[in-house]
Amino acid sequence: MNDDRFFERLRDDAGPLRYEPDDVALTRIAARVRERIAAQPSVESFLARWFRPLAMSLTALALAATLGVQWYERSQQQTATLEAAMKADPVEISVDGNTYTLSR
Repeated sequence: MNDDRFFERLRDDAGPLRYEPDDVALTRIAARVRERIAAQPSVESFLARWFRPLAMSLTALALAATLGVQWYERSQQQTATLEAAMKADPVEISVDGNTYTLSR
């Protein structure tokens, strides 16, 4: 299974598929690289590159927090109100030996 010449044959077979640019293409590529290196970004473009993703991330975080708070508030049961407490258990009051049951 170990063929030492496999990689050599593979390189030889792939040789015609390699892209080797001519002198004109090399000159163009070098000029583009030099242009990109020499170009200094302006303050506006520098701030825009950093601020836009930051603003979008904070917006998404705020939206997720708002939706989470709304879901949490809606999922909580409303047992703290007086009406809910009175409906759950009837209240008995004794006055002068008489017992009164309060419900609803």
